[in-house]
Amino acid sequence: MDKGLFIDYCSYEASKYAVLNYHYSKAMPSGKLVRFGVWEDKEFIGSVLFGSGANPNMSKVVNLTPYEVCELVRVALNKHKNPVSKIVSFCMKKLRKDFPNIKAVVSYADPIQNHKGKIYQAMNWLYLGETKTATHYMLDGKFYHSRSLNQKNREN
Repeated sequence: MDKGLFIDYCSYEASKYAVLNYHYSKAMPSGKLVRFGVWEDKEFIGSVLFGSGANPNMSKVVNLTPYEVCELVRVALNKHKNPVSKIVSFCMKKLRKDFPNIKAVVSYADPIQNHKGKIYQAMNWLYLGETKTATHYMLDGKFYHSRSLNQKNREN
């Protein structure tokens, strides 16, 4: 792999460290997750996580069953040499190989965070449109998505 890139499964603790330190949400997704660790030159630089996602209807959008679709729920990377699109692509190749029932991966770009889906555009993903506007709340001077706030309350 280029530029010392190595991808393999990693522990919950490693992924949580990456999410809390490198992802803007600072919130570990709940539910069952497939967690990939990312190393460059033998140094851990973060994690890419796939899961069932927060939208129970996402499989209907692509006309598949819930067991055939997963969501790319976090890309939590520290400084890196390889393009994010390459890192995510390698994770998806491993996901496809190890979970052959998965036929589609869905993800969302958060416009509140000024995200435009550049990773997905670079990977030639299909754009299926915008979802319904999400509810956000301010707590202690910080905006939280309603799902993140619900999860935060469950963790406390």
